[in-house]
Amino acid sequence: MGNTLDWKTLESKELLAAGFFRLRQDRCELPDGRVMPKYYVMEFPDWVNIVPVTLDGKIVLVEQFRQASGRVHLEIPGGSMDPRTHEDPKRAALRELQEETGFVPEDVRLVGKHFPNPAMQNNAMWTYVGFGCRKLAEPTPDPYEDIRVVQLPVNEVYDKIRSGEIDHSIVVASLLYAMSFLGVR
Repeated sequence: MGNTLDWKTLESKELLAAGFFRLRQDRCELPDGRVMPKYYVMEFPDWVNIVPVTLDGKIVLVEQFRQASGRVHLEIPGGSMDPRTHEDPKRAALRELQEETGFVPEDVRLVGKHFPNPAMQNNAMWTYVGFGCRKLAEPTPDPYEDIRVVQLPVNEVYDKIRSGEIDHSIVVASLLYAMSFLGVR
């Protein structure tokens, strides 16, 4: 049963396919019968990220340059799920954590699933918290990832959100989902 606000997709056409990214154009009928001739949707695989917490209460973060914003961002480890293998979100989060930082958690919990930009993107973001993280290996990032690993006390991370220093919206949303699991108010 649909919602009275739901749109009906009358036609969908792929405009671009590049790696895991697709751009499509939809023709949609709105609930009152109006037809929107061109609505653009970016299709991505679902993404994952993880808030890794060490035994001594620090969050493991990564700093990396982001070409689209033209600057370095302080983030939590994360990335795309592999659509070719129908990768499980938890497995993907653990893989990304180990690849980007070399850390492995004792306990992992799903804390939220949200949509990064549902106005233009079709994918979801799965957020986990990893407790009891220990560094078991050196990071093995993707060939074009230049990452610096940083560990900060939990409260300092949340102070950086409040000050605007952590400003990557997906990271902020994910850290907000994790707050109650970390005892942050």
